Amino acid sequence: MREAEISNLITRELGSDTNRRFLNRIPGLRTEQSLPDNLRSLLERLEETERGPRTYRH
Repeated sequence: MREAEISNLITRELGSDTNRRFLNRIPGLRTEQSLPDNLRSLLERLEETERGPRTYRH
């Protein structure tokens, strides 16, 4: 497999409904509903960056 294919496969697996349900059952991985505003803002920026265009080095 090429690097881009592996990356896409890992991304799909991590984001799958089955994996999310599994991870939500682990107490240490549950998200808090009340995060400080500055942390919530940083997490939102991280998510936006992750959704953006991807570049790969070959």
